[in-house]
Amino acid sequence: MKIIAVLESKITGGGAYNQALNAIIQMHRICEGRFEFEVFSIHAGNAQELENFGIGCQLVKFTFLDRLVASLAGRPWWRRIQSRMKINGPFERKIVQHKCDLVYFLTQSSSMQFLQQTNFITTVFDLCHRDTPEFPEVSNFGIFQTRESHFKNNLTQALIVITESKRLSDLVARRYGVDPERCLAMPMSAPPYLQDDISTDKSLVLKKYHLDEGYFFYPAQFWAHKNHIRILEALVQLRDEGILYRVVFVGGDKGNRRHIKKFVSQNALDEHVQFLGFVPAADMRGLYEGSLAVVMPTYFGPTNLPPLEAWLVRKPLIYSSHLQEHSGNAAISVDPDDAGELAVAMKKCVQNGEAIAPLVEHGTSRLRHFEQIRDTAEKELTNRLLQFEVRLRCWK
Repeated sequence: MKIIAVLESKITGGGAYNQALNAIIQMHRICEGRFEFEVFSIHAGNAQELENFGIGCQLVKFTFLDRLVASLAGRPWWRRIQSRMKINGPFERKIVQHKCDLVYFLTQSSSMQFLQQTNFITTVFDLCHRDTPEFPEVSNFGIFQTRESHFKNNLTQALIVITESKRLSDLVARRYGVDPERCLAMPMSAPPYLQDDISTDKSLVLKKYHLDEGYFFYPAQFWAHKNHIRILEALVQLRDEGILYRVVFVGGDKGNRRHIKKFVSQNALDEHVQFLGFVPAADMRGLYEGSLAVVMPTYFGPTNLPPLEAWLVRKPLIYSSHLQEHSGNAAISVDPDDAGELAVAMKKCVQNGEAIAPLVEHGTSRLRHFEQIRDTAEKELTNRLLQFEVRLRCWK
């Protein structure tokens, strides 16, 4: 049996790319000695990144013909023609030529609509367009309807729907009618770039970005839901109390950076906030290590990568209270709507060393907890793949 994973995120995609990379490494390990495995990417630059992990990658494109075949699929007259003439698009023809039996879509993508005859695994990161539809990135210009259409039309046919938590699996099953036994909760793990042997030394990283140790760190793309604004409001409140803290933001602009920088300028926070933009993955560990604490008042969940990264590098974490199911007792929980709570939490990280120290130990325990769940889920994934291989012999 041959499995092809489809990588649709760029390395600049932040968490989505890192999660996809972890999934590739995991599937590569599962397949070794059992199944054939290959990676297709729609971005040429990903090939070099995967080579760093000893994994080959081929470039593939989704064409107009792929989209045309997919768009016609819902029309009865076309289905009759397609069934008779066995028509599929260029993407599926390519994977068939590569003798693919199962496609693994690594991101929250609707690309499985390009498949007419090939089984697939798909991934769901979140359902935040339903949880918090007020944010523009999940509502404006038809994005909400596009997401709803994808989930309603594509998930039920998947061999497996991989989610990041049991809670998310339950939501997928309840909201979109996916059979619960088709869902598989696979907790995230910290990306491989944070390992010591890959990362750049902290002193070199701090020198490169002209940083001194002791800042609050938030690695997140500039989406509205990431809630950078609440951190800035907390800084203003702290300054009014005569307390001056520094914050470092890392991440690409998804349309909200101008709004955040305008607030910084209007409130004279320029000396207290640094925007590093997208940084090489090898620099991330050094930036974590140089921080006083990681602060993440995000609205989206139920899971996120930065908490895992903070725990791995043994840094205190300030995290949104409605996501406490993910963080447990390994974070200071704050209301993401309340800058005052955030300010208090930041002061606590600076002033109460003895009170903060247990958070680091709880974080280490939390990582072990998720790794145990992940190990169990990986065994279940392996068993489902072996079962599919047995059934595949009925027609191949």
